[in-house]
Amino acid sequence: MAIRVQQALALPTKKEATYVVSMVVRCIEETLLNNLGTDGFTLKLDSFGKFSVRHKAGILRKIPFTGETILTKDRRKVRFVSLGELRQQERVLLARNGF
Repeated sequence: MAIRVQQALALPTKKEATYVVSMVVRCIEETLLNNLGTDGFTLKLDSFGKFSVRHKAGILRKIPFTGETILTKDRRKVRFVSLGELRQQERVLLARNGF
């Protein structure tokens, strides 16, 4: 994907293209987590993938040193599932590597 971004934006190095891709994905994740109050929300980008927001409830943890039990904070997580051409390319790479 970084190579395609590098060609489309005429960037001099693959490292810069990789940085652009990672920043776009990070911005999408932050926007989903910070601006959407709806869990289970899904953002689908054709031929790329699907981002979904999931709620993870807090859990009880025991602190070994003190023996105290605390409840951790609730969290929201972003999950990504690849689709289309990206998924096909992942499968080809996995098959080449014996997975």
